Amino acid sequence: MYSSRTQYLGFTVGAATVLLATLLPVSEIATPPGSDKLHHVLGFAFWASLCAWGSSLRYFVFASIIIALGGAIELIQPFVHRHGEWNDFWADTAGVALASLLHLVIRYVKKRGTNTA
Repeated sequence: MYSSRTQYLGFTVGAATVLLATLLPVSEIATPPGSDKLHHVLGFAFWASLCAWGSSLRYFVFASIIIALGGAIELIQPFVHRHGEWNDFWADTAGVALASLLHLVIRYVKKRGTNTA
């Protein structure tokens, strides 16, 4: 099983990546093609999935913090020449929810696999 260190590392790497991507002025970063909301869903799902390798309780604490940080980012963005949008926050939350669902499914399948052996 993975350690708490792995979860903390995943959270930290994800936080650094997402904070840079969402708080740097738009002129300083390349904007990938596609829907802005899809980028939010995928980015926050990826961040949450980086924390999934360890305790489920710790994972859901990290997932809650990630959602709260998504809201904080939207509040901060107008101060760094970006546009804060609550629809972005809901897309962030959807991404974390998707990663959480995947986390639960993997745990369930893994648990069933060990019970049948």
